[in-house]
Amino acid sequence: MIGKQTKGRGFRKLLDYLQSRENAQLIGGNMSGRNARELAREFRLSRQLNSDADRVVYHVSLSAAKGDKLDDEKWTEIGSRYMKEMGFDANQFVIFRHHNTDDDHIHIAASRIRMDTGLVVHDSWDYVRSEKVLRQIEIDYNLVQVQGSREKLQRTPSTGQIRRIRREQEEYELGKLERPPGRTIKEELQQAIDSAGVDNPQMPTLIMRLQQAGISVRTGFTRNGKSKGISYEKDGQAFSGTQLGAAYTWPGLQKHLGVDYQPERDDEPINELLLKPVKPLPVEQLEKLFQDIERFQQQPQFTPPPEDIALWPKLYKYLSEKRAIPDSFIERLHNHNLLYIDEQKQILFIKRNLDGEKTGALVWSNPGHNHHTVEYDQNASVSNGWFHINLGQNSEQEIKNVFLCSSPIDAVSVGVYVLAKTGALPSMRTMFMVADDPNNLPLEFLKNCHRVVLAFNNDEQGEKTASVVLELLPNGQRFKPTYPDWNIELKAHFSEVEQQRQQQERSRGFSL
Repeated sequence: MIGKQTKGRGFRKLLDYLQSRENAQLIGGNMSGRNARELAREFRLSRQLNSDADRVVYHVSLSAAKGDKLDDEKWTEIGSRYMKEMGFDANQFVIFRHHNTDDDHIHIAASRIRMDTGLVVHDSWDYVRSEKVLRQIEIDYNLVQVQGSREKLQRTPSTGQIRRIRREQEEYELGKLERPPGRTIKEELQQAIDSAGVDNPQMPTLIMRLQQAGISVRTGFTRNGKSKGISYEKDGQAFSGTQLGAAYTWPGLQKHLGVDYQPERDDEPINELLLKPVKPLPVEQLEKLFQDIERFQQQPQFTPPPEDIALWPKLYKYLSEKRAIPDSFIERLHNHNLLYIDEQKQILFIKRNLDGEKTGALVWSNPGHNHHTVEYDQNASVSNGWFHINLGQNSEQEIKNVFLCSSPIDAVSVGVYVLAKTGALPSMRTMFMVADDPNNLPLEFLKNCHRVVLAFNNDEQGEKTASVVLELLPNGQRFKPTYPDWNIELKAHFSEVEQQRQQQERSRGFSL
C-alpha cells in the first residue's frame, strides 16, 4: 500500500475534486455532510477553533497493490485506522473511494485542527510515520507487502561498489585491513541529505547544511526559472540527484523529503550560497548540529497549563477598564486560549509558531506597573514561537503584513488601534507579533511579506530593538506611538474620540 500526503489551505477545491471524479464514492469518515458544499461548510467548524493556523488542510491518498482486493467496508476501516495512528484521533475527516485509475485507492481529506484542543496536529516525521503505519496495516490485513517509498527512492550501490565492499570485508576478516569497509560515498550522501532535511527546512537552509557537512551542491535554472536539476559532490566524487535516487532530485527533495521551496523567496539566497559556499564545520560541531535538529523534531508539544477560570472575570475587567481593550477583542483572545490566568495565579499570553501550534507562554507578572513579560517555564517552551494575533477580512488568506511589537499588551493595543483608526478589518491579512528578541525572528517569513512594520514602543528599549531589526530587515518601516507605549496611545485615542462625541452632543443641544 502506498500513501501520498499533501497539505494546503482551502477545503472546497479539494472536496470538489474528490467528488467530481467518475464513480467517486463517499464511503467513510466522521462527518455528516454528503457533498463538497456541505462538507466544506462543516470543516469551517474546526477552522474557527484556530483561525490563525495556516496550512490546515490534510490530504492523503492510499493506493492498494495490484494483488489486493478491498471492499468499501475494509477501505473505510483502513482509512480510519491510518488517520488515528497518524495522530488525527480528534479531527474531522472524510474518505472518498475512486475508480478512475488502474490502482484501487482512497482519498482522505481532513482538518489538521483538533476538535478537542484547537491545536494543529504535529507533522514532524510524518512521511516516516506513514511508512511505518502502512507496513503494519499490510501485515495486519494480510495485504501485499509494498517496498517502502524511501527504499524505492534510493538508488542501490552499483555492482562495482558491492564487489569492492565484499573484497574489503574479506581482507578485513583476514587481518589485511585495520577497519571493516565503510559506507559508500553514495550512501554517505543519502544519509547526509536525509539528516539535513529531517525537519522540512527551506531549500536555502538545506543547501547551507550540506555545505556545512562538506558537500558541494550545484543547481541551475532555465530561462523560465525552472530548475535544471541538482548534483552533489563529496570527497571528489559527484552524483546527480537522479543517481542518488528520486528523493534526491530537485522535485524529489520537495515531494519526498518535504523541503520547502518558493522561487521568489529562495532563488536569490540559493545563488548567494552557490557563489559563496559556507565553510564546512568541524566534525564535532556538525554532529551536534544534526543531533539538535533531530532532538528538536522529537520534542513533545508544549502543553499549556490549566486555567483558573474563577479569576478570568477579574482580568477581563482590568483589561477593559484599565487598558481600554474592547470586550469583543478580550473575548476572542480568551476563546482561543491565548490569554488567561493559570492555577498558579499567573497571567499567560500563549506563544505559537507560524502554523498556529502552541509552543510556549509569556508571563505578565506586574501588569499594573509595566508591560514586561518573562518566559513561562523555559524548559517547557519550544523555540520558534511568538505571541501573535492575526486580523483580516479573509481568514484563509496568507499573511501579507506584519507589525512587530514590544510586548503582548502592546501587540493587542496596536491591533485594536489599527481597527479603531480604520474602522474595519484589514483587507490584507495582518499579523501583530511580539518580537522583542531580534535573535529570534522568522526572517525568511518576514522577508517574504508585503510589508513589515516596526511598531516597537517609543522608549529607549523600543528604539534599540528597532535599530537592530532594521539591520536584518532593511525594508522594514518604523511606526512608533506619540506616547511612550501603544497602550497609552490607544487610551489617548479613545479619550479623544469620546471628547469629540461629547462636543458634538453639546453642539447639537446648543443649536436647539
